[in-house]
Amino acid sequence: MNNPHILFLTTQLPYPPKSGGTVKSWNYVQFLSKNYTLSVASLLKDDDESYVDAFRKAITIDKFESEKLDVKRSPVNLIKSYLFSPSLNVFRNYSSSFQNKVSFLLEKVDLIVVDHYEVFQYIPQDFKGKVVLHTHNAEFMLWQRMSELTNNPIKSLILKVEAARVKKYENIIFKKSDLVYSTPSDIELYQRNGMNTQNHAVTYHLGNDTLLDLPDLEFLETEKALTFIGTLSWEPNIDGICWFINNCWPGIQQKHPDCILYVLGKNPDERIKKAAAKQTQIIFTGFVENLDTYLQKTRAYIAPLRFGSGMKVKVLEGLYRGTPCVTTSVGAEGLKIRNGEEILISDEAKGFAENCVTLLEDELLWNKLSSNARKIAKNEYKWVDLFHKMDPSMQKLLK
Repeated sequence: MNNPHILFLTTQLPYPPKSGGTVKSWNYVQFLSKNYTLSVASLLKDDDESYVDAFRKAITIDKFESEKLDVKRSPVNLIKSYLFSPSLNVFRNYSSSFQNKVSFLLEKVDLIVVDHYEVFQYIPQDFKGKVVLHTHNAEFMLWQRMSELTNNPIKSLILKVEAARVKKYENIIFKKSDLVYSTPSDIELYQRNGMNTQNHAVTYHLGNDTLLDLPDLEFLETEKALTFIGTLSWEPNIDGICWFINNCWPGIQQKHPDCILYVLGKNPDERIKKAAAKQTQIIFTGFVENLDTYLQKTRAYIAPLRFGSGMKVKVLEGLYRGTPCVTTSVGAEGLKIRNGEEILISDEAKGFAENCVTLLEDELLWNKLSSNARKIAKNEYKWVDLFHKMDPSMQKLLK
């Protein structure tokens, strides 16, 4: 087949690459646009609408369709989802008019790349082409881990039910897909939970690997500062940074009262603001165009994630730059990194705080982690290598 036509179907505009999900999606659509005839259909969330023109100028594509959609996560919509949809997030990502736009694009498409499980619902039953599902997380596990962390029994029950609904839906769409890309750790989660991964192939969620081109960092040129980067409306990030501020930060402040915590990201959730209230050493920077302005001056980079799945792009950013990172076992999930060699890992508040203090003080260990982190990132986690490994699986479908 000459120059196959691919539709990239996604839940949010993959530009600018300002979060873990959009970093992967943006790099992937760039690769696809250079190797295939590519069209894109995207829902627009938050301020995506203001970036549409910039996106279209930044990439060569055949056709583009989009639609603004803002369906809140609320009790009413949860109940509606029980009646009309397989899960809450699938319900929140549906639009009948967007369905019509997608159907129009599908008339000349050979293959669909479904970016995020929520938009699988837009594929009609009679579509004759191939379907590739690109997962970003083991979605059911996000809900399941949230249910295990909450102390509210009613909320825990709701989350458990949602986890079961999402798991059922993921099983259904896996069977309907000709190929499913997932991270190795997510594939393992699926298998461990009795799900069929026969059509799965390996992918990774990487970050800005151009940070590897920058010069090595020096301990003495950094500030006595910690940095957290993330989408501050994303539940795992909200939970993680609140947990850190409430349980880890006081111990760090006790030993280093002059230490600063930079929190990078726009529009922090009210729970984060409440946790940081009256904390003069916690600085909210808002959206930062160039993350390296903070990575290069940060003594320790933190990723205090207590639930989630898949590879964490925020952790990879630290590895690329050589900014020593403190994370949890969830934050390190799926990465070929070792505690005490490339990174420091602790799931307990006391140990997490102690790891941060160690990096504030121990130049020898800091230099070791910085050097080893960049080595593993360079050898294992580069975009060009990843896409060339992924593409043959899709090429087989197009023969």
